[in-house]
Formats: sequence, C-alpha cells, structure tokens
Amino acid sequence: MWDLVLDDDQVMIAESIREYLASEAPIERLRPNAAPRDFAQARAGIIELGWFGLGLPDAVGGAGLGLVEEVLVQRECGRYLISPSVLATVLGAHVAAEAGDAALARALATGQSTAAAAIILSTKLSDGRSAGYAFDWNAGDLLVAWADSGMGLFDARCFEDARLDAGLDDSVRLQVGALNISKARYWIPAATAPIALRAQVLLAARLIGLAEHACDLTVEYAKVRQQFGKPIGSFQAVKHRCADMVLRARLAWHQTALAGLKVQAAARDAALHAAAAKLIAAQAAHENARAAIQLHGAIGFQSECDVHWFMKRAHLYDQIGGGMQVQARRVMSERSPLW
Repeated sequence: MWDLVLDDDQVMIAESIREYLASEAPIERLRPNAAPRDFAQARAGIIELGWFGLGLPDAVGGAGLGLVEEVLVQRECGRYLISPSVLATVLGAHVAAEAGDAALARALATGQSTAAAAIILSTKLSDGRSAGYAFDWNAGDLLVAWADSGMGLFDARCFEDARLDAGLDDSVRLQVGALNISKARYWIPAATAPIALRAQVLLAARLIGLAEHACDLTVEYAKVRQQFGKPIGSFQAVKHRCADMVLRARLAWHQTALAGLKVQAAARDAALHAAAAKLIAAQAAHENARAAIQLHGAIGFQSECDVHWFMKRAHLYDQIGGGMQVQARRVMSERSPLW
C-alpha cells in the first residue's frame, strides 16, 4: 500500500518553501518593466534553508530526508519559475555522493559549487562530441546531463565552443555548444543508482508546479474579470475549463507522488512510473498554460500577463530528460506490473 498523503512535517516544508519564494522570487519579477531582482539573494536563502542537500545523507552535508521532500521543493520551484540550475545542483550533488566524492557533494549541497542542466542532443559532431544545450550556465559551473543509460557530472571544460543562443523562454539563458561525453568527471550508470529516474520525478514536480500556478492565477482572474456585468467565473463554460485544469494538476501530482515513492523504494516498476509521471505532468503543464492564456482573454497574449511564462517554461522542462513522445515510448516499452 502506497500512502500518497503528506504528513504534517511535509506539509510544513511545502508551505514554508512557498512562502519564501512568494516573498523572494515572485512571478512579477519577470515582467518587462519590473524592477530588477538579484537572484543571488534568493539563492543565499535557499542555501541557508538547505534545499540543495535535502535528500543527501548527513555525512556529505545533507539533511538526510528523501525523494518525497525533494519533490516538494521542486514543485514550489516550478510554481515560481526558479532557474533550472537549482534542480541541476541538487542532482549534481547526488552524482558526486554516489561517486564517492564527499567533498564535491558537500560543496554542491552547501552552495559553494553550482551546476547547470544540459541536454545531450543526438547530433554527433565530426570529432565524436555531442551537440548540447545548457540552461543558465555560467563559465566555471559544472554541468549535469543524463540519458537512459545513466547520469553524468561534467566539468566546465567539457562544454566546448559554448555560445549564447535564442530560446523560447527568454527568462532562462540558453547556450549551445559541444559536450565531450567521454570526459565526464563522473558517470553513474542506471544499473548502479537510479539518479536519472530521480531527475525525471523532480522534473515532473516542476511541471506540476507550473500546472498548479497557472490554474491558481486563472481562477483568481476569473473571480475579478467581469463580462455582461458578471464575473466570468460564474459562466459554466469557464467553470468547466477551470475544473479541468484542477483535475489535470491533481492527476499529475498523484502520479508523481507515487513515482517518487517507487523510485525511493527501488521498486520493480519505478522506471514505468517515473516516465508516466513526466508524461502526465508535461501534458498538464502544457494544457493548463494554454487554457490560462485563453481564459485571460486578450491580455493573456501580452507579455505583461504572467501566464505566458508558464507555457514557455513547460516547453523547456518537457525537453529536458526527453519530451512527451520519448516518455510515451518509455511507458509503452516497460512491462506492466499487473502481469
């Protein structure tokens, strides 16, 4: 029996994270004319609160909690569109810990070192390197990339010929370059530790945060936007659309919570549930962002309206670790636990 209900401590963790991000990193910071905010200040608070090492053992500077608690952190980071580098640093610390490099794991867990998420493209260059993208990568940062075979931690020198490129989500810096896969600092095969499955679950959590916050913003807007002298939320068609948004987000959350428990317990069907979580969460994030834009009416298509960020970020998170088509193939290729 898998208990999907959060206990009191977990509820308190989630609420404290949401309160902190609402104060230090509100969505309004991304508006075109918003006063600039220094993410370094918010990151300092994240370090102090111990988010990077939440799921790591005490021996490497972690809090000794589990994947479920990490899911709660990344869910709230998704709600407030926090840089994917926060997730990459968490994963990089796990790779270092699994590789036996306690010093590096501690440095990442305590914020002394940082990492950025990377996508390895199938395109092979003439010299054997792989083309790749990095998100919010700064020179000197480590890179975290993974595939079905495992997860790797790369030094900055492995990302060669890096240059800025234009991306759909301009709140995240996109750099394209050549990643030398053969020179990974550490590579943890999937058979050794399921860190890549952990990454899929945490990405699903981020996508759920997008789906939930897009829904919340839309419901609040429907309460105050009036048409024909009534709030648009009183119209049945709008109610149905909002109800669909809630159900999509809840379905994604329950699947992701189950996947987190399965991966944490190294269950036989963990890979199936992790892929299903990423697939369902990505669908919820895409559909809720699309509905949010439409239900905000004409203003929903303007850059001053916050909901468009959720659509852009959904596309980004969908591609990291394999898009919806990739996840659907993974689900179909896994043996059902029912027979």
